[in-house]
Amino acid sequence: MKEHWVAVNGYKTRFIVKGSGFPVILVHGLGGSLETWRNNFGFLAKRFKVYAFDMLGFGLADKPKIQYRIGVFTGFLKGFLDAVGVEKAYIVGNSLGGLISLWFAVHHQNRLEKLVVESAAGLEVGARYVIKRFMGEWWTMENLKRFYQFVYGDPSRVSEEILALRLEMFSSPEAQHAYKSTLNMPREWETLPEKLASLETPTLIVWGAQDKLIPVKHAHQLHKLIKNSKLVILEDAGHVAHAEKPQEFNKAVAGFLEDP
Repeated sequence: MKEHWVAVNGYKTRFIVKGSGFPVILVHGLGGSLETWRNNFGFLAKRFKVYAFDMLGFGLADKPKIQYRIGVFTGFLKGFLDAVGVEKAYIVGNSLGGLISLWFAVHHQNRLEKLVVESAAGLEVGARYVIKRFMGEWWTMENLKRFYQFVYGDPSRVSEEILALRLEMFSSPEAQHAYKSTLNMPREWETLPEKLASLETPTLIVWGAQDKLIPVKHAHQLHKLIKNSKLVILEDAGHVAHAEKPQEFNKAVAGFLEDP
């Protein structure tokens, strides 16, 4: 895949794009990058025009030494849509990317046609403390591997290649600042539940039944809060079902997006 670069709100980021049809924007989670979608991108690109990008502070995107906040991320997502000329899209977000997508949806419903959130942060309160316990002072191969084995439904699915990539992308002081600042960002989305009550965008909620970081009970909470929502629980998957069970995830997402 050819990588492209674009300026978003004064910062550079990397993205890939493939396919034709209605645009789909993939939004990764904390510490992630566009590579997290490697088992989903090709499948979806046969049906849609798919974009995956590095969120500000992560992957190979610029990492300014700012206080990262939910508004910074939703502003960057909106800026990315503007920069690549996408007026309206399907948006798919995992974990922190799910929270960013939800917060974006309630503030910019006119920019979304449909929404998919997978193991979304936002309703839970303890995930950041779990991450901090695994991380300690900072990530090493050993503690990162233990964390991935914890968040995967099946620890044997953890890829050493992805772990090595993550560590490489975490290596700079700027990356450490962005990660820790995000992990400690103020919970400015406390009004999310009441805002979701007015969300009319058709929404698919995907969750791994074995998610130990953000347990599946939060999927049912979201389903109750978003009136126009559908819930899919993937058995034997943890926090990153898109990586663990890509065939089931891809089928569920494509079926939802293609349904008139």
